[in-house]
Amino acid sequence: MKKIFSFCLICFMALSASAQQMEFVDLGLPSGTLWKAVDEPGFYTYDEATSKLGDQLPTNAQLEELKKECVWSWNGNGYHVTGPNGNFITLPASGYCDCNGSYIYMGLGGYYWSSTLTDFDAANYIFFDASKVSVYSVNRCNRFSVRIVK
Repeated sequence: MKKIFSFCLICFMALSASAQQMEFVDLGLPSGTLWKAVDEPGFYTYDEATSKLGDQLPTNAQLEELKKECVWSWNGNGYHVTGPNGNFITLPASGYCDCNGSYIYMGLGGYYWSSTLTDFDAANYIFFDASKVSVYSVNRCNRFSVRIVK
C-alpha cells in the first residue's frame, strides 16, 4: 500500500510540474497578451528561437508593454513582474551565452529574445539587471532565454 501511495504521489507531482509549464498568466495588459509562467529550457540563438517557436515569441511591442505596464521588483536573482491586475511572472537572471560560447552575467542579468528583427544581423531583446530594465538590439548569434506568449 505504501508503494502505491508513493507512486501516486510521484505521478501527481509530475503532473503538477507539467501543468505549471503549460500555464500562461494573464497580467492584465492592455494588449491582452498572456505570458507563459516559465522559460523554455536552455539558451537559443535568435534563429533557433524563431525556428522552434515562431510567432510564440513576444514582439518588440509586447516587450515594451511588459516593461512599461508592469511593476518590476528585483528578488536577488531576477524580477518578480506584476501586471496591472496583480498577477505576476518571475523572470530569472540567467545570463546568456555569447557568440563565442562564453557564459556571461549568470545570476546577475536576464536576456530574452523578441521576434522583432532590427536588421539582417540583429534582433531586439529585453535586458534586465538589479538596476534597470531596457529593450535593445544585438547580434542574432548570441544565445538568450526565451519566454513565450499567446
